[in-house]
Amino acid sequence: MSNPDGRSRGASQVTPELRLSGAVPGAHRTPLTWMPAGAESPAHGTHAPGDAALSTPVTKVTVPPLGEQIIPRARLMSLLDDVVVHRPVTLVAAPAGFGKTSVLAQWCHRTDTTVGWLTVDAFDSDPRRFFRHVVAALQVAAHGQAGDDAGPLLEIACRDPIGRWPRDAGWPDHHDELVRAIEALVEPMVLVVDDLHLLAGAKAREVLARLIRLAPGGFHLLLSSRSDPELPLHRLRLAGELGEVREHDLAFSAREIAELAALTGPSLTPEVASSLSALTRGWPAAVRMALLTVEDDPAPVYRLAGLQRGDLPLTEYLTEEVLGALRPDLARFVMRATVGDRIDAGLAEALHDGTGGAELLAEAARKGVFLAPEAETESEPSYRWHPVFASQCRAIMTERSPGTVQELHRVVANHWRTRDAAEAVSAALAADDPGLAADVLTERWPELLVRSDSGALTDLCERIPAPRSDDAEVLQLRALGQLLDGRSADIAMSRARSVAGRLPARRRRRFELTDVLLTDFLAPGRPGPEEAVRRGRAALRDATDAPVARAFGHLLVGEAVAQLQRDPATALRHLREGAALAAEHQLPAIGFACRASMSVPLFMSGRFDEADALARDSIGRAHRTGQHWAGIVVPAYLTCSLADFWRDELVPARRSLDQVLRLATPRQAGYRLHAAVLLALIAVASDDAAVLDRARALAGVSAEAAPPYLVGFARLVDAIVAYARGDDELALAALTTTDPGERHPVVSLWEAEVSRRVGDVAGAATALARIPADRRVSHIDVAATLTEALLERDRGRVREAHHRLERALEVASPARIRRPFVERGADLRGLLHDHQAWGTGHLELVADIVARMQPRGDDHRRRSYWELTARERTVLVYLRSPMTTTEIAQALFVSSNTVKTHLRAIYRKLGAAGRRDAVRIATERHAL
Repeated sequence: MSNPDGRSRGASQVTPELRLSGAVPGAHRTPLTWMPAGAESPAHGTHAPGDAALSTPVTKVTVPPLGEQIIPRARLMSLLDDVVVHRPVTLVAAPAGFGKTSVLAQWCHRTDTTVGWLTVDAFDSDPRRFFRHVVAALQVAAHGQAGDDAGPLLEIACRDPIGRWPRDAGWPDHHDELVRAIEALVEPMVLVVDDLHLLAGAKAREVLARLIRLAPGGFHLLLSSRSDPELPLHRLRLAGELGEVREHDLAFSAREIAELAALTGPSLTPEVASSLSALTRGWPAAVRMALLTVEDDPAPVYRLAGLQRGDLPLTEYLTEEVLGALRPDLARFVMRATVGDRIDAGLAEALHDGTGGAELLAEAARKGVFLAPEAETESEPSYRWHPVFASQCRAIMTERSPGTVQELHRVVANHWRTRDAAEAVSAALAADDPGLAADVLTERWPELLVRSDSGALTDLCERIPAPRSDDAEVLQLRALGQLLDGRSADIAMSRARSVAGRLPARRRRRFELTDVLLTDFLAPGRPGPEEAVRRGRAALRDATDAPVARAFGHLLVGEAVAQLQRDPATALRHLREGAALAAEHQLPAIGFACRASMSVPLFMSGRFDEADALARDSIGRAHRTGQHWAGIVVPAYLTCSLADFWRDELVPARRSLDQVLRLATPRQAGYRLHAAVLLALIAVASDDAAVLDRARALAGVSAEAAPPYLVGFARLVDAIVAYARGDDELALAALTTTDPGERHPVVSLWEAEVSRRVGDVAGAATALARIPADRRVSHIDVAATLTEALLERDRGRVREAHHRLERALEVASPARIRRPFVERGADLRGLLHDHQAWGTGHLELVADIVARMQPRGDDHRRRSYWELTARERTVLVYLRSPMTTTEIAQALFVSSNTVKTHLRAIYRKLGAAGRRDAVRIATERHAL
């Protein structure tokens, strides 16, 4: 009989003659014909080499023959070739039916490496028996070697006849002799240990553990198990010395499924092969059973295209191979726990009729019973069952006890009700409880939506049966799904509003709040953000008994206020209220979105580092929980790009901006417009005309629906483009057409700078005066103060210019703000040089800024400058300051001797006699 993995498990017909000759079926090495010297021993009698091996069943120590329906798996063969060469130990771990043995046998039959094979069974938990079988497997592998190096390995078997092995396999001398024998081998050898999950004894496992710790470089262990074995593998994993082949590696691809189908008859189209891959998740046992199901069907391809997971005849296989291999209490738990596709420790306790459900879940996970851990979440760890395995277990349970299955579905629905609306609704419908399903959906829908799961929302609404499908709130959510799918929802909304009066008072207030949120924040043709915010705030005041909808409403209002960029305090208030409600009512997605959105108003408030830290933490959490592709992360990416830009870290700023532009949803047009401005500024800084054109196009599209306050952003992009092309008049015209009362501080900053550069001192001062005092925070204050310093210098008030420059340095230093200095490089460089001599408490910051200001590719630079290394140029900047050599070393985090070495190189390259001479020469040659 063939297993689902495609290899034969049938007993080999082995005669005594074959056994004694060593020519066993399936062996791919030549029989042993060499006899080591000293094989005769008075103490042990005369034994031909191989006696110990031949006392072991042949099928345990030979590579299994390949079945007939085997497809070449070149991808896996290459993977195994690679790990065997580069890793001392490889673990092949996956649940039953993933073809582990078949793949390893296929690799053994094609490799040129000497391979020993050992199939573990339950009796190998006896350490003496297991040790003997390990030696036997290695002896069989050594049969094909012609050199004397195999002698020590074979002599172990000769001197230890059956029945004379030490009682304790942990006996050091015996293990040491095996290790020395392996060390004596000249050619590499691989020992495959299959079905390792059956090795239950700790002392038996210590045999392998000792080989893992002490085996030489030419020896490789290839371990196959249904779960991670209790062996010292973690150290190897951390050191990068453990090869791992997992479930996703062993799963059939759509192409491999088509190749396998061709062996049995039907030729599958790519679409049907992909459908079968999705249905089975590539589980080889399920794929083969699906193909067997349609083997005699007159239209097999048509049948496969419509196949469902419950149609696969896997019941007998699961009962024998998977559930039958578990303890009865664990098998019973698995049957009950697979009633849903997802499970965590809390649900395991609820489904287990007694205590200890969480422990049984952990044991099932350790044993590899078709459980895959989900991405990290804000709550306790959770797992997902393999969908085919779970559906087959449910089919068995339904046949045995349909009433129990229905009750278990209801337990699942109530467990996930406040954790995962989609899981809860699906379970309630499976329990034939549409009332519970509708209650969960109409209460918890905002959490689904914030996860960017509008498709799931629509699907769940469609699955609610009559008469609950005609409920006003269900109709309302169906309309929302239609809107988000780009379809007209007028009919559904009209029906919902016409029957809303039948709702109880509390649900009617929730309906009215949802109506405002849908109409003013989510629907196409919604009003401007100012009007939406006004209506949203009013609706939130009226619906005090709808906490989930209110949490979502605070998120939408707070996000809209944040995008307007006028009132960060109000934005923060709404987002904090939303986060508090989310925490209280278990709404992790809404809570995450509120925290990520808070980073923008925090940045606007001047809390630079706090905003940056919150944004980066949000992005990290998004990656860990698999939400990094969703629109809820957009504010965090925008904040990171803002922080990096103002710190003059343009490359990471550009990466974050790309994420903003890729992920922003239609209701996040304000974020997209802000990103376009930053992109234009980065394009100017990097002399990238193509990126500048892209920024202008993005600004034009985003400004079409922008409020007046943000229209100035679009005009700012026009001004940046004009400035980059040398047209200062056009740049000023673009900036001054914005209503002064509807102007972002950055617009006023640019107007002031362009006015200053064209000699309009009064215009520059007027533009700066338009920045409200409460908006002149951190980065805005640094930029404005620098422009004021340059204006003072141009007026001849040098002392006042230095005072303002020092103030800008004081504000910039804690948050590491650099960009405003670098942008004004040509005009500010001289003032900064003089400022070092004038006296400053920020010498390190000044040195860093001056180093960043060095223009690229200036023709006037002398060769001596370019001959200096980057570190020498940094030290050269410090030479203008009164800092001692020791202080320069401390600032650069190097030793004084290192600085002295740089100084000698600088003096030599510049031809300078000393420090002052070096500064003079460098200044004359424009190297400073």
